[in-house]
Amino acid sequence: MLASLGFITLLTLFGGSFPSGPQVGDMLPDFKLHGHFGPDAGKEIKLHASTKGGPTLLIFMHAPGEIGITRPGLQFLRPVDKYSAEQDKLATQIVWITGDKEKTEGFLKRAENSLNLKSPVNICLDGGKDGPATYGLNDKVQITVLVAKDNKVVANFALTDPNANDSAKVIAAVAKLLGKEAPKAQPEEKKKARPDGKSPELQKLVRLLIQKENTDDTCKRIAGEMREWAGKDEKKQAELREYAQLIVRLGYGNEHAQAAFKKLAE
Repeated sequence: MLASLGFITLLTLFGGSFPSGPQVGDMLPDFKLHGHFGPDAGKEIKLHASTKGGPTLLIFMHAPGEIGITRPGLQFLRPVDKYSAEQDKLATQIVWITGDKEKTEGFLKRAENSLNLKSPVNICLDGGKDGPATYGLNDKVQITVLVAKDNKVVANFALTDPNANDSAKVIAAVAKLLGKEAPKAQPEEKKKARPDGKSPELQKLVRLLIQKENTDDTCKRIAGEMREWAGKDEKKQAELREYAQLIVRLGYGNEHAQAAFKKLAE
């Protein structure tokens, strides 16, 4: 039984997904937002009033530490934001889910230039860190994306570890909703796009580190092997840091593994 549970855990971590938010065919419940950037900046609004039941792209940011955004999250968000901002008939709302509105406002103000988002950015006012109760959002994912029309969900993406492939899938779903062909990726973009998942060597080490029976010494040894794998390679260091942040967020491994991941995530 334990082996089966371990397999399911690894399947979920490395290949599966967590459900989050209303599913395809469900209605899109209304909720309150605080406009941070866009035409409703500084105002308290309701979702339905802003989208008017038209083609809608709703992006929930389940921010790490309830405030920021990971590098993979931003890499996913930028092309989706660029495409959606160019669609006149599409109502897009990027929504930060947080239990601390003031801190999130501070982060968004500081990061406004670096984020450089074109679509309206908002802070959810309902449900604190869990978001609107009627949405059933899952805090095990980084980003929940809902595509809707007539306030009914037509596509749902629960992204645990966002990447360029996810951006393309969301853009394709939006294009289909609008009756358009999905834009074709440029050859250079295809070359740069990262494949799903992480480096096989790093995945193997992560699998070893999350074993429940690991001792503190074992976890420290494996964490050391991860640092050796990354070496002075900045890309590998960034990948290791981002992956460690993800594992900390998901809570996998015992207390010794979590302590090791937290150090690797710094």
